[in-house]
Amino acid sequence: MAQPDPPARMPQVQPEEFTDETRDFFARWTGGFLGGAESNPVLKTFAHHPKLADVFSQFNIHLLLDNTLPVKQRQIAIMRTAWLTKALYMWSSHLNTSMNCGLSPEMFDPIKVGADDPWFSPFEQTVMRATDELVTDRKIGEASWDALMQEWDNQQMLDFMFTVGCYAAVAGVMRSTGAERDPDLLDLAEKYGAPEA
Repeated sequence: MAQPDPPARMPQVQPEEFTDETRDFFARWTGGFLGGAESNPVLKTFAHHPKLADVFSQFNIHLLLDNTLPVKQRQIAIMRTAWLTKALYMWSSHLNTSMNCGLSPEMFDPIKVGADDPWFSPFEQTVMRATDELVTDRKIGEASWDALMQEWDNQQMLDFMFTVGCYAAVAGVMRSTGAERDPDLLDLAEKYGAPEA
């Protein structure tokens, strides 16, 4: 059995701490795509600031549901970002998200390797290379940009950049607050590996 994460620096908000704003936030997001928001460790951490959590949730739902990128390309970008930023919770959560989207767990090890892994198509390798560039340099290189724009339109390019940018920012928040993973995510990370914190 996987060892639990260390206690969070910013513990999840507890029901006795709820304000009217907190209750409104959970009431709004408990159904639908974020079903179970009231038990999600990340949202229960963000809920210390309900107004911010509400705005973030709207943006995150766009990135996960209305994103113009194909699902596999989106997940490659998110998971490579999580790996590069050593975001344990994000990586573990998106192991689950990827499989729920019908993607093969065979892609998890190649994502760890990066753009040179031959498991991916040449275009998927470009997506990973551009992700690396955005995370490390905050700019997509010319060769990657040109290759992406051979297949994507401007909306897809913007969705890609905002996806990587959002998840890189959230990685810093999640690593800093120390959001604790539930047992199911710990088990997935133990089975498929996870970045070293």
